[in-house]
Amino acid sequence: GMACKMMMTTALLAMTWTSASAQVWPQPHEMRLSGPPRPIHPGFKLQVAENSSFTGDQGLLTDAIARYSAAINVGAEAPNAIQTMRVTVTDPDQSLGSLTDYSYELVINTDQNHGAIVARSVYGAMYGMETMAQLVNKEGDLYGSEIEIADRPQYAWRGLMIDSGRRFFPVPLVQNLVDTMAALKLNVLHLHASDHCRFGVESKIFPELTQALVGDKAGHYSQEDIKQLQEYAKARGVRVVPEFDIPGHSRGMLPLESKGLKFCTHDPTRSQLYNDASNSTYDVLHSLLAEMAGLFQDEVFNIGCDETAAKGVCTVNSTFSIERELIKDIGSDYGKVAEGWEEILFDAGAATPDTIVNAWARHNASSITTTGRKAVESSSAHFYFTGAAPGGAAGWSKCHYDIATGVPADQRHLLLGGEMSMWSDTYCQTAQCGASTGALPVGHQLFAPSTDQEFGRSIGGMIWPRGYVAAGSFWNYNSTLDPSSAEFVASIWKLNDQLANRGALVCPSNCSCDQLTACGKPYLQL
Repeated sequence: GMACKMMMTTALLAMTWTSASAQVWPQPHEMRLSGPPRPIHPGFKLQVAENSSFTGDQGLLTDAIARYSAAINVGAEAPNAIQTMRVTVTDPDQSLGSLTDYSYELVINTDQNHGAIVARSVYGAMYGMETMAQLVNKEGDLYGSEIEIADRPQYAWRGLMIDSGRRFFPVPLVQNLVDTMAALKLNVLHLHASDHCRFGVESKIFPELTQALVGDKAGHYSQEDIKQLQEYAKARGVRVVPEFDIPGHSRGMLPLESKGLKFCTHDPTRSQLYNDASNSTYDVLHSLLAEMAGLFQDEVFNIGCDETAAKGVCTVNSTFSIERELIKDIGSDYGKVAEGWEEILFDAGAATPDTIVNAWARHNASSITTTGRKAVESSSAHFYFTGAAPGGAAGWSKCHYDIATGVPADQRHLLLGGEMSMWSDTYCQTAQCGASTGALPVGHQLFAPSTDQEFGRSIGGMIWPRGYVAAGSFWNYNSTLDPSSAEFVASIWKLNDQLANRGALVCPSNCSCDQLTACGKPYLQL
């Protein structure tokens, strides 16, 4: 009841930033840690608890146990060393979506050589194991003798968007980013798969789309890649939400002009689709997007709809009407929930009541929830990583932001969560891959597939560690934290070192990174 709730709130407020709470990031909802450090036994094991009522497919759980067994440091033999952590999952449901339960509890008592992780879903159990890995130092000592954690996210949507429609993100890079996402309890990979430089997923109906991607422009996902990427992400609790951006940002669809796709203009920079009166453009898009929707398991399908204009033969009305048509199709023909950038609502008026809207530029989440719609906060002022930032607090403080700013309590349920965005505009080989004219982008030398390795290190260094701070804002925002305090800075560098040791592509601790350099050293030895 009420008294219990009151006590919890007080306990939370009392949980100031101590050396103890600095060990787990994002900060757990509730955590108590006391007593001197104690070692993890050299023969330490994570194991499925005998009493687990979990009867479903154990594959995801056993794989996660194997991964985390490798990630948890072991220490010395001692009478009080921890020998096992028993993992209990109570619900066999492994579906990933807006209702997935990621909560978990972790308990270690002073007088026992074993501890327990209890979660409703296998994904919550994974998060409990991640927390355990962060609670152990390099020497294999637990940061306390007795630990109680009850953790759950404030938001269901904790995302990272990657722009593979400009500079292609190869599969091994995406997997590396997903590993880091899982370590930060992020659960939505928003795959921006088409833009000015490419339509990046193989179509069997329109093979021309990816057949055109050769030489320096090569790079796309086969349908098999997409299947395996989703399996890899699911094994780490991460949803994959695809975005095929129309009717603007569509230069990557130029190969379909011969199939009836029409553009607003005939000039060399053309990039926006024309909704012609004979429905020729619509027919191509309807077939193509139906095929794409079938490749992705997630309940959400994003069609972008940002940054369109009345130009050439395209009127405001012709442009917005095709958005409305396709949103209708996403629900009725593809059986999915539509999503798009803020223009889908505020400019086009195309967003149906169940369309999810990403706030990013002129609007924040509160102006979306006011209309009764679900919102994701992608604020460019806080969570866009298009440009480089200095290492440390100067670069990451803006990511410590309350995404519920301005959202009334009775609309909080409509705020799904937040998302950081790694756009790859600055890696195009020419300005917007020919959709505009202008100077060569700063990272253009990393556009070609021959630089995939360097590009991966560059992208990792652009996202992490500032992305850790954003992840904290999406999991359990704590307004009392000062992202520039010595403790905060130290805890982020500590996590950064730990994840780098696991193989994460990150900007090294106490360093600054940009598109072309890490710690002042160029990625490319030209």
